[in-house]
Amino acid sequence: MDLKFVDPSAFVVQFILIIIILWILNKFLFKPYLTYLDKREKRHKKLEKDYNHIDELIKNANDEKEQILLVAKERWNELIAEAENLAKQKGNDIVADAKEEAKNVMKSSKEEIERERLSMLKDMKLKVVDLALKLNNKLFDEEKASRDYLEKSIDSI
Repeated sequence: MDLKFVDPSAFVVQFILIIIILWILNKFLFKPYLTYLDKREKRHKKLEKDYNHIDELIKNANDEKEQILLVAKERWNELIAEAENLAKQKGNDIVADAKEEAKNVMKSSKEEIERERLSMLKDMKLKVVDLALKLNNKLFDEEKASRDYLEKSIDSI
């Protein structure tokens, strides 16, 4: 009796099947799983590194915050200076306009005063002529001086 523990043809078929199964497992299970584990390990190392350097990250964030605040303060100061300059310029423009208006009012007031003075002078001349004629009538009982002569004389004064 010849006992064969291993059938060579079955062994070859089983060997080929095991190779195919190992290749399929490697391609669809082991490699993706190993890739997943590598990515997870890298993420874990990065988180661990970040956790260990969190103080440095906080310091960098605070430095960046301070830098942004400095830039904002500088810009704020620039805006305030610009607003002050605009306000001064506007104030100067208003003062210049007020001075110009005051000049115009003064000029028109002077013209009005001059017209009023000339009107009063004319009225005064007429009253003086009338007074002189009345005085002449009373003193001399005759009209020796004519009205035209008196008016010319007063105008020449």
